[in-house]
Amino acid sequence: MIVRPFRFARLSALGIPHGVTKRDPSLPAFGSVSGNVTISIVLANRRAWWERLGLPLEHTVFARQVHGTRVTVVTASERGRGALEPGTGIPESDALVTTERNLPLAMICADCVPVLLYAPDVPAIGVVHAGWRGTVAGITRQAVHILCTLFSARPERLWAFLGPSIGPCCYEVGEEVITAWLATEPSNGHQAVLSRNGRAIFDLWRANELLLVEGGVDPAHIERAGICTRCHAGEWFSYRANGSRAGAQAAVIALP
Repeated sequence: MIVRPFRFARLSALGIPHGVTKRDPSLPAFGSVSGNVTISIVLANRRAWWERLGLPLEHTVFARQVHGTRVTVVTASERGRGALEPGTGIPESDALVTTERNLPLAMICADCVPVLLYAPDVPAIGVVHAGWRGTVAGITRQAVHILCTLFSARPERLWAFLGPSIGPCCYEVGEEVITAWLATEPSNGHQAVLSRNGRAIFDLWRANELLLVEGGVDPAHIERAGICTRCHAGEWFSYRANGSRAGAQAAVIALP
């Protein structure tokens, strides 16, 4: 049986091509599109997944992610960067936004939160890679800010979708992470901090929802997949579950 990409029903209903790749035992290295596998396998898997996504791999733009806060505006001249030659991806970027049609944007994740953004009034799209460092630094809120200031998107009309990633069931962190998060004084930031058996838990899903709301996004326009990649490591790549042996999935979005 062919494994299909994960899709958000609401985003599909809005007519926006998108998807998150998964683990597929029928593909080499279980379908990893990056990570600890050879480039030939990465490219073969990307071609297989992009065919299932119904999107052109050769037009897709990838980033060279660094767990930072840079949001890059992508133009048609950058079509295909990083798709077939990973080293040519947009440098030092963990969020990409564009108003260009038929220009898919992709982020690689393996426990970090992929956030898909859609501003129907522009129209514009974005994709964010939000690990704990990027989340603490507010990258999701920054991506919303860029969409609103550069493209005049109205934040209350923007849609945001949090893809499969490590959940509050599994994300134990050191106290330094919690301290760094609370030091930024996010509104209701304590809602993303939990404790279990004396260990600190950072709820990346709730933290990024709080950042989106701070950016002006209507909570009713925020949807989470609610799938923990570590709990379901048989279906998803998870660094916490498999360490350096883990591959990675991709979150992809495009304007038709």
